[in-house]
Amino acid sequence: MFWKYNYQGITWALLILMLSGFPGEQFERSQIENADIFVHTFLYAVLFFLLSVGFLKQTTFKRLKIFTLRKTFIITVFYGILIEVLQATVFINRSFQMSDIVFNTVGALLGFTCFGAIYGVRKYI
Repeated sequence: MFWKYNYQGITWALLILMLSGFPGEQFERSQIENADIFVHTFLYAVLFFLLSVGFLKQTTFKRLKIFTLRKTFIITVFYGILIEVLQATVFINRSFQMSDIVFNTVGALLGFTCFGAIYGVRKYI
């Protein structure tokens, strides 16, 4: 049951990993200044939302249903940090940027807000 409800969040996380691993010159420069801010915020907002919904719907790991939003926030932020560390150490022509971590966190907060607007947050915090 875990995979049934979490395949979307895991797939989204793998998409983020894949996009973050491409060399920087693979992407064209955007006409919009600081477009990467919006990209990071969007990617991590969606990640937070998908993981939260998946964790709440699954029945395999009961502990994921307790303090779900806190756990999902921590997972999402640490995943963003991991991606930045990988960009600095493993991926070619990529670099560590603290601003990316900040906007990944902003994205997680936006995902939290969207989740709260749809499902409410009191019983999931």
